[in-house]
Amino acid sequence: MLTIDRAYFELTGGLERWLYRLVRKHGGRQDGGWSFDLVHLHAKSGILSPLKHFAYDVRQIVQRQTLPGYQLVLTRDPDGTERLNFAPTPVDPLTARLRRRGLIPNSEDNL
Repeated sequence: MLTIDRAYFELTGGLERWLYRLVRKHGGRQDGGWSFDLVHLHAKSGILSPLKHFAYDVRQIVQRQTLPGYQLVLTRDPDGTERLNFAPTPVDPLTARLRRRGLIPNSEDNL
């Protein structure tokens, strides 16, 4: 079972919420993160708007960096394919130890 960051409930856009759940499922806490090309991501989303509108919306989300706990970056492959890369936001080792000991709250605790 995956935990959801409390900040997830502050996301206002449906695409942002869907993207967070996808990133959480595929990227988890892997050091290297994960990536999807935007064409595949668009097909996976089931969104009916054209790819160019979907890509614009994803670019806005990347610019705002609204997904809690993850850093999003758009890149282009050598063949020109646009790719969304995501990786967990680095956590300070001291903060991580304090969270494990319960001395400060973990933002990803279940509600």
